Amino acid sequence: MAAYKNLRWKTLTILAVVIIFAAVGVYPLLAQRFGLPAPAWLMAKQLQLGLDLKGGVHLVMLVNRDDALRISTEGVGEQLREALSAAGITVSAITVTAPTTFRVEGVPQDKDAEFRRIAEDQTNVNYERSSGVGGAYEFAMRPNIARSLREQTMVQAHDTIDRRVNELGVAEPNIAQHGDNGDQLLVQLPGVTDIARAKD
Repeated sequence: MAAYKNLRWKTLTILAVVIIFAAVGVYPLLAQRFGLPAPAWLMAKQLQLGLDLKGGVHLVMLVNRDDALRISTEGVGEQLREALSAAGITVSAITVTAPTTFRVEGVPQDKDAEFRRIAEDQTNVNYERSSGVGGAYEFAMRPNIARSLREQTMVQAHDTIDRRVNELGVAEPNIAQHGDNGDQLLVQLPGVTDIARAKD
């Protein structure tokens, strides 16, 4: 008799869970699709379908982190140029040679010591300076600074995309770092059908 009661309660419990699941999870989907009556609080609790069930947009976006490094390097080179100009030191060229390096040429021999002092003030924290030969110096961004800038660029790209997705009003989007080099963002937008708008 006790076993029969336990079985009955288990059956009733399972049945209750199925009914609640159907009422809260499934019925709002049917109500939305077929225009059936349903209270707002129930509609708010409906299951959110992913891309596999609901369809949507799946994008993989490449983030060009080298652009951020190059902009930083160009900015430091320009700051150095302005500091040298203010000190009355004229060089023949300051050229960005890679996203993380720049070269200064034509440093006057009689101004070399002052140039090195100013360059130290402007670049010491973020850049390493090679020894000058014939009035030319190479500056390279320190590896830890370059790594930090690359990470910041990914965070900023993620935040920018997240804001744009929120403007679209997408429920439960997925934005995640992707790719072997970690320089891509995977963007999944369930329910979005306007691909052109999503890409903008």
